Amino acid sequence: MDLWCRRFFLGFLGLVAALAWAGVHAENGVSDKEIVLGQSLGLTGPLAQLAPDIVNGANVYFDSVNAKGGIFGRRIRLVTLDDGYQPANTLKTARQLVEDERVFALLNLTGTDNVVGILPMLAKEKPPVPLFAPFTGADVLRVPVTGHVFHVRASYADETEKLVQHLTTVGVQRIGVLWINNGFGKEGLAGVEKAMHKRGLKLYANAPVQPDASDVDKAVAALHDTRPEVIIMITTGVPTVSFIKAYNKARKGMRFYALSVMGTQATLRALGPDGIGVVVTSVVPFPWSQSNPVANEYRSAMKNAGYDNLSFLGFESYINAKVLVEGLRGAGKDLTRPKFVNALEQMRQLNLGGFQVGFSKESHQGSRFVELTIIGPGEKFTK
Repeated sequence: MDLWCRRFFLGFLGLVAALAWAGVHAENGVSDKEIVLGQSLGLTGPLAQLAPDIVNGANVYFDSVNAKGGIFGRRIRLVTLDDGYQPANTLKTARQLVEDERVFALLNLTGTDNVVGILPMLAKEKPPVPLFAPFTGADVLRVPVTGHVFHVRASYADETEKLVQHLTTVGVQRIGVLWINNGFGKEGLAGVEKAMHKRGLKLYANAPVQPDASDVDKAVAALHDTRPEVIIMITTGVPTVSFIKAYNKARKGMRFYALSVMGTQATLRALGPDGIGVVVTSVVPFPWSQSNPVANEYRSAMKNAGYDNLSFLGFESYINAKVLVEGLRGAGKDLTRPKFVNALEQMRQLNLGGFQVGFSKESHQGSRFVELTIIGPGEKFTK
């Protein structure tokens, strides 16, 4: 073999080896031009009214990043699929996102059972698919720490602790709980019981309700007959609205306390006058605050994008996207899933402008912020 042929042959072998190495080591969802992310939400079903706020909040922030050149020249593309808030469907859509769409990471998935059900599938990928900021506060997803799962929002235990602390401080002892009959509801119920036990109290009454609210009249009767002073609602979407309206028909004057997942304008519109006086926890600052920098940024971004449906959930989704982008930037130009996870674990104290987020190897819980808001006249939240 002459010298030229030998050089050509060796060069060809080098090219084959380089291509083979790239094929083995190329990260799913990452190319020279884009980073592909995925989310699975109940665009239909009992939580359909929550989905638009979540979708728009994240997309508005990602669009603003793309308009400025993206992340090291890569645009972010978010693929959204509908799971109808059904855990079995979430497993299918998550698999579609991972195997067919080949996403780099997942974010904003909704529902405790939905998220728990996909963890084994995500862990089987090598390296595991990062799951960022799911809309669930369940401790089963937080303890022990799962290496590729990161949470921004406070836990349900944090929210129920805040509610029970407030109620017992003002002298309320007969606390009733309405809980949705799934993993979210059971975890929230346990959180209320734990917070009351901490104060030497026992839960006064409780009743479950199906996710489709098909048995709401039964739940109303069960709690109405026991005469609690207040009702804490561990519910979302349709059950929340249906129960409050049905209970108000049976008995006026009940004080309702709800968790952050019901904090959307769609829920307020559905409740109408029945929503006035309902207290709702929030895991992000007040979106309409004039003094909070990140809230001002959110409102301005939504307005510029042509949206007027501001909400706590939309703001939370915006914040989730913002924190995720900081993790992508921290991972550097040679983006891989392990580098992204490491960048998040090094994000000890990120100040977004009036809202702090921090992670470490020992804790993937970004925030424990919880405050109380109340629904006032005109379908508006007030502090």
